[in-house]
Amino acid sequence: MNILLTLGVGILAAAGIAIATGLIGKPKKTTQEKYAEKLSGIEEHNFMSLDEAELSRPLSERVLLPLKEKIAETIDKRMPASQQASIKDLIARAGTPNNITSQSFMIVKGISAIGFALLAAFIFLPFAHIAFPISLLGLAVGIGGWMLPDQWLRQKANARKGQVEDALPDTIDLLTICLDAGLTFDAALQRIADKVEGATKLEFQTLLADIRYGKPRAEAMEAMALRIDSDDLTSFIRGIVQSQKLGVAMGETVRIQASEIRRKRRQKAEEKAAQASLKMLFPMIGCIFPTLFIVLMGPVALLLTHQS
Repeated sequence: MNILLTLGVGILAAAGIAIATGLIGKPKKTTQEKYAEKLSGIEEHNFMSLDEAELSRPLSERVLLPLKEKIAETIDKRMPASQQASIKDLIARAGTPNNITSQSFMIVKGISAIGFALLAAFIFLPFAHIAFPISLLGLAVGIGGWMLPDQWLRQKANARKGQVEDALPDTIDLLTICLDAGLTFDAALQRIADKVEGATKLEFQTLLADIRYGKPRAEAMEAMALRIDSDDLTSFIRGIVQSQKLGVAMGETVRIQASEIRRKRRQKAEEKAAQASLKMLFPMIGCIFPTLFIVLMGPVALLLTHQS
């Protein structure tokens, strides 16, 4: 037993001495050796070359995006400033759909014109068995393709204008209630932006953002009137601006403007109702009366034909 105990203690002592000797006897790495190891580890990594990094990017970033930027730069240099201003105004009135810019819009117009012209000249007209030289006249369809994006933007602008005009009386009533409740004009505008929906909400949010960024309230409201291009909204904003300049009570001015807008809307509805009978006359003459004549005179014509 004593022999086994002595043998175990000796083995443990030998192991401890070996470990201590290994730790003590292990030389310390110098700073140069540490840097050399780090550099060797860095050199082992495979870095991509510039060409490989360029080819790893998507095709849209390598080719399409630079081409678009180049075309946009050329358009900026060649397109007159007046035309750029008119396109920007139309885009703003349409609500900037898909965050489109004037340069992107011109690119879309060019693609639309080329696409319509090629489809008409080389697909639709040959399919209708029209000979090749005459089928080139289909290139004139490109004019329609060039004008199509403009029509699309105008439709968007008119739809947006209609949404704002439909919500304008209720919006002004809400503004009147907020002002009568003691809110400031800016706080009332913020409450309207929180309550309304659609294009009206976006326009009031833009108005408030312009005011926060330091634009005078009158200029911000006039810019809103230019974006919408509505007679009712323009007259309302002009009344508000005038009352601010003269120091008139804002609540009373808004109430008067709301009643005036409702009166104009009632007059427009009565005018459209008065025109309804005249507008129905032409469909009746062209569609209903011929059918009525056929039903009434058809049997008489058959009898006369058999008798003869």
